[in-house]
Amino acid sequence: MSILSVLLRYIFCIILFFGSLHTFSQESRQGTFYTVEKMYPDSRLDGYNLYLPPSYDADSSDFPVIVFLQGGLGVGGEVDIIFNWALPRILKETQTLTTDLDRMRMNTFVYVMPHIQKGQFYENVPAISQMLDELISTYRIDPRRIYLTGLSRGGHGTWGVASKMPERFAAIVPICGDQQGVTDYQSLAELPIWAAHNPKDNIVKYDYTQSAVAKIEALSKTNFHQSKSIAAADWENHKRIFTSSSNPKKPHDAWTEVYNDMGFYRWLLRFQKE
Repeated sequence: MSILSVLLRYIFCIILFFGSLHTFSQESRQGTFYTVEKMYPDSRLDGYNLYLPPSYDADSSDFPVIVFLQGGLGVGGEVDIIFNWALPRILKETQTLTTDLDRMRMNTFVYVMPHIQKGQFYENVPAISQMLDELISTYRIDPRRIYLTGLSRGGHGTWGVASKMPERFAAIVPICGDQQGVTDYQSLAELPIWAAHNPKDNIVKYDYTQSAVAKIEALSKTNFHQSKSIAAADWENHKRIFTSSSNPKKPHDAWTEVYNDMGFYRWLLRFQKE
């Protein structure tokens, strides 16, 4: 073998090494966070937080989107205050993608986390719709795969917002919320829904979710799949799931189990709008 051939093979191996190192780095690091402060007309929506996964670039395919609505502690204050709790905090604190769950959660979805100054998310539906239009026109996101979830006040918002614009969402996951913002249960009857609520919740009554589930079952003539934990839910075979877990130390916290389970993310990806 000539010296030139040996040299060319050596250079090729170096290129391969650094190329694979770049790929590993892209898949193993946290993505990019943005905080946008913007007032929307006739609303209490004053901005949103955005997460783009490490594999997001100008040539990537359009990404599915998770819209997350925070609980009452995230209302008011700075727009980025919601990173102190729940799913946004998990995203911020996951620095490297070392597990399958990390990679699924951090490198599969774009996350949009709107912030309101006061009141309820379902009182700001036109502003949320405008925000989604802006994001769809700006970023590589798939409008057929927009998923809505939220906890506590964000759970109220998930029920209420989805009932007012069901055409926007491929699936929804309301967690420990009430249904006071729902104006039309028929609009929810065709949506894939995974509801979660702890029966001993001492902040938001479990009966609220139970009542919403019963009304949707009556309209859709289809029962929700019932499970006692997120991990035990048969997410592969059911469009609607109602999980009644128990957290004796934090009765209101039905969300930690949801957002830390691979099945939740895989269930979302089963659905897209026609």
